[in-house]
Amino acid sequence: MILYSCHEVQHERGIGFILSKEAARALIGWKPISDRIITAPFGYSRAKATVVQVYAPMDGAEDTVKNDFYDQLQDVFHDIPNRDLKILIGDLNAQVGGDRLG
Repeated sequence: MILYSCHEVQHERGIGFILSKEAARALIGWKPISDRIITAPFGYSRAKATVVQVYAPMDGAEDTVKNDFYDQLQDVFHDIPNRDLKILIGDLNAQVGGDRLG
């Protein structure tokens, strides 16, 4: 099963999940937040986990883009029930150290 969230107009950019049959059976639902954030809660016999998949803006992106992303991400985590296990995965575009060679 594939769950996907993309830019509304151009159908470019986007983020998603590819689920195994077992994961698809545990899936409770999913919510596309933006072309950079998607959530999917999973239910198991004794617990519930919500996975948040993200694609963070790169360091060179405009400050408004970065701020909007992190504001949305904070709102997403605030809306997940406290009893849920929260799992954040994705591309956070992190850089370690000052060397910019790639």
